[in-house]
Amino acid sequence: MKRIALIALTLQLFSFNPLFAQRDSTYRKEGFTFGLLPAISFDADLGFQYGGLVNLYWYGDGSDYPNYEHSLYMEASQYTGGSTLLRLYYDSPKVTGKIRTTADITWFRDLAMDFYGFNGYQTQYNAIWEDEQTEDYVSRVFYRHHREMFRILTNFKGPIGQSSTFKWMGGLVFFDFNIHSVDINRLNKRKDDKDKLPDIDGLYDKYVEWSIISAKEKNGGRQAYLKAGLSYDTRDREVNASKGIWTELFLTHTPTFFSSHKQQFTRLTLFHRQYFSLTPKRNIIFAYRLGWQHKLSGHIPFYLLPHMASSVLTSATSQGLGGSKSLRGINRNRVVGDGFVLSNMELRWKMWRTKLFKQDFYLASIYFADMGLITQKYSISTENVPADIYNNYFKTGKDKPHWSFGLGLKAALNENFVLSTDYGIAIDNQDGTSGLYISLNYLF
Repeated sequence: MKRIALIALTLQLFSFNPLFAQRDSTYRKEGFTFGLLPAISFDADLGFQYGGLVNLYWYGDGSDYPNYEHSLYMEASQYTGGSTLLRLYYDSPKVTGKIRTTADITWFRDLAMDFYGFNGYQTQYNAIWEDEQTEDYVSRVFYRHHREMFRILTNFKGPIGQSSTFKWMGGLVFFDFNIHSVDINRLNKRKDDKDKLPDIDGLYDKYVEWSIISAKEKNGGRQAYLKAGLSYDTRDREVNASKGIWTELFLTHTPTFFSSHKQQFTRLTLFHRQYFSLTPKRNIIFAYRLGWQHKLSGHIPFYLLPHMASSVLTSATSQGLGGSKSLRGINRNRVVGDGFVLSNMELRWKMWRTKLFKQDFYLASIYFADMGLITQKYSISTENVPADIYNNYFKTGKDKPHWSFGLGLKAALNENFVLSTDYGIAIDNQDGTSGLYISLNYLF
C-alpha cells in the first residue's frame, strides 16, 4: 500500500502583536501565536484524507523564547474510506508551578493497520503478496487489520531539589483498543470491480486461527499503566536543540486490575538523545537518539507491543519500530517484540532564515540513518501452523539490524511549529521499500 502526500501547506499564520509588543531582539516572540495547517493526502485503499490541525502557543513576556509557556494542539482528519483521527494535546511547564504538565486525548480509527507478525526477521515478509503485478498476488491488505484506539495520557515532570537538569517523572496512560479483521466490504464500496480487494484471510486472521494471537486478545481490550522515571536534560532549547543531552528512564507497570485480560506486565524504557553544534552559528547540528525497551515481567498483549513509553508525544501515536516516528522507510510496525534497541542519527542544516508574516521562519534539511533490532523475543507457539506452509511465514535464527537511510526538509515558524517532510529508504526488501512522511516536528 503506497501513500502519496498531495498537499501540505501552511494556510495562515497569525500573531496578535498589538497587545503584546515584541522586544528589539531579532528572534524573540511574546504573547500568542498559532499555526494552522490543512493535511491532505491520498491512500490507495483508504482514499483521500482531509481535515486540519492547529497549534496554539503562548510565550508570555518572551523571556524564555523560544520555549513556550503553554501549547495546545488540536487535529481532526478523516479518510474518505473511513479512517479517522481526533486529537487534543496540551503541554505546559507553567500551569502547576515548577511541575510540567502534559495531557493527551486521542481517538484513532485505522481501517488498515500494519501487522507483520513478531520478532523482526524471524517473521517472513512476502512483498509479492501485496503486488498486483505478480501471479502470486494475494491482497494489498494481507498485512493489515482493523484497529480503533482511544487513549488518555497524563505526564508530570518536576525538579529534584534545586536542580534544573535532574527531574522526576510520573503519569498514567489508559488505552481502549477495538481490533478485528479488515472490513473488506467497506474498503470496496467506492472501488470499481477491477480494483476491488479479494475477501480472503490476512496474516492477522491466520495468527488467530493458529492461536498465535489468543482468543481473549484478538479483539483488543482496555489497558492502563502507571509510569515513573527520571529525566536529565541540558538542552539549550526543546525543539531542534543545538547542544546538550536529554535522557529519560521509565518504569511502567500494568496491575491486573488495570487490564481487561487480568494480566500484569512491567517494562523498562530508556531513551538517550544528544545534540552537537558543528559551526559557530549553530546552523549545522548533529543529533542522535538511542532507545532501549525491555520487558521485566508478565505478559504484554500483542496490540501493546509496538507502544513506546515517553514523556512527550510528537505525533498521535508513540509506536514502532518502523514508520515515520522510528525507522523511516521501513514498513510500519515491522519490528515488534518484547524488547528492542533503536538508533536514529541526523545531520541537520538550517539553510535559510528570514521573517515571514512578521514571524521567525527558517528552512532546514536533514540527512539521517535509522536502525532497529529485536533484543527480546515475543514468545509465540507455532505448533498449529501447517508444516507445508511454515516457511512461508517464519524464519529461524536471531533478528539482525534493520537499517534505513534518507533525507528530509523542515519549515519552522517561531522555532516550535515545524512542518516536516522525510523520505526514507529501507536497505533490506524484507522491511519494505521506502516511505514518504509529511507531518509536524523533528523526530527527536
